[in-house]
Amino acid sequence: MLALNQGPNTTLAMLYQEKYNTLCNTLYQPPLPLPDPIEPDLSKQEPNKLLFQNIIETEVHKALFSTNSNTSPRPSQISYTMLKWA
Repeated sequence: MLALNQGPNTTLAMLYQEKYNTLCNTLYQPPLPLPDPIEPDLSKQEPNKLLFQNIIETEVHKALFSTNSNTSPRPSQISYTMLKWA
């Protein structure tokens, strides 16, 4: 049976559980931390900035349901299928 390298300065993974742990730790690493959010100053309007327009529910529905259900919108990893069910 083949052994797996667990990393530098470690023994080879020989047992099923050791191999499982090695593969999980290598393939399923935690996501990178998100940057700190920028708090906008909404008390004043800055020149040359676009103003927000009101959007209606049908526009959101159309945009959401025109997406591929098997993809995720960003680092959140929440799929469009989940958003469509919400």
